[in-house]
Amino acid sequence: MAWRNIMASIVRASLDYVGECLGTDPSECARRLIASADAVYSPLRPVDSGFGEARKIASTLASIIANAFISMAESKLGGDALTFLGEVAARLREEAKTGETFAREVLERAGAGLVEPSVSKEARESLVSDIVEYVEPPQPATWRRRRSPPRRPDPRQRLRRLLRELGRRDPLLARELGQLLRSLGVPA
Repeated sequence: MAWRNIMASIVRASLDYVGECLGTDPSECARRLIASADAVYSPLRPVDSGFGEARKIASTLASIIANAFISMAESKLGGDALTFLGEVAARLREEAKTGETFAREVLERAGAGLVEPSVSKEARESLVSDIVEYVEPPQPATWRRRRSPPRRPDPRQRLRRLLRELGRRDPLLARELGQLLRSLGVPA
C-alpha cells in the first residue's frame, strides 16, 4: 500500500473516530483529537529526516482534521456548537501537554496497526491552535478609532486553503482527501 493510501486511511479513521464523540463528553473528544494528531504523524516518524517536512505534512493533516471537526460540529450541533467547542478547547490545552498518546486505536482502525504510535508536538499544536482560534477569534489590530468585532475563521475556507497547500506538495493526496471530506459531507 502506498503511503498516500495509508495517510488517507488514517485521516478517514481519525475523522470517523472524532466524529463519534460529537455532542458527548468534551474531555473524550479532546483525547480523541489529540490521538488523531499523533496517529497522523506516526507513519511519518520513521522517514522524518530532521528537516521538518514530515512534521509539516503531519501539521497540515492535523489542521485538516481540526477544521473538519469544527465543520461537522457546526452542522450537527447547530447553535450549541460554539459552547461545545469551547469546552473541547479548554480540555485540549490540558491534553496537549501530556506526553502520552492514544493513537493505537486510530491506527488499528485505519489498518496500520503495525505502526508504532509516536507523539508530534507540532501536529498537536496546529490542531489545538485551529480549534482555539475558532472559539476565541484573535482581535485584529485596528488603526482607526472604530474597533471591528473579531471575525470568526471559516473552517470551510481554511480546509480549502489547507488542501491547496497540500496539493502543492502532493497533489494526489490532496485530491484523495478532498474526495474523502466531500463523501463525509464536509464541503471542501
